[in-house]
Amino acid sequence: MNIDQRLKKPLWLAFSLLAIAASSCDPFGTKQREPQPSNDPPAEVDGWAPVYNNDPGASAIKAVDPKLIENGGKIYIKGDTLYQLEAGKGIHVILVKQPANPQKLKFINVLGAQEMAIKDNILYTNNLNDLVVLDISNINDVKVADRITSVFHMVDGNQPPGSGYYECVEASKGQVVGWETKTLKYPKCRK
Repeated sequence: MNIDQRLKKPLWLAFSLLAIAASSCDPFGTKQREPQPSNDPPAEVDGWAPVYNNDPGASAIKAVDPKLIENGGKIYIKGDTLYQLEAGKGIHVILVKQPANPQKLKFINVLGAQEMAIKDNILYTNNLNDLVVLDISNINDVKVADRITSVFHMVDGNQPPGSGYYECVEASKGQVVGWETKTLKYPKCRK
């Protein structure tokens, strides 16, 4: 069975699982609102700030050397290998053949990753708002087998996930890959 045949059969299952997971917690809402300029912004207020990716190479999906687990998330175990999500950044690949001595093998860079599922040697995850299908048969050379664009609404590059004051998006700083809360000085946008 070639990779195309393996992809078609489980693709609907993975797509369904990821769609259910993504829609069950719609972190960025479904209603689009126009930013409202703030005529009299406060000098200092807690609000939203865009997180930019200005490195075009950072969005490349590839296996790299292991990284420190900073904010480990969901896990999936396949055989002797544990896959752990690093929300927004990618997936840690850890050998757990000896549970008392786990060994980090690789880190798969997947910008914006929030969910994952694995069937056979195929890993399904999101790359920001796209569904990506990864061939992980050779963990040292992970390949994008397929991509379906704009399937999810995980990141809104124009507005934050909540209401209130926020830093206006500046396209010159790069692509918005998420939002974080922080103290803002004289914010110009409000939702």
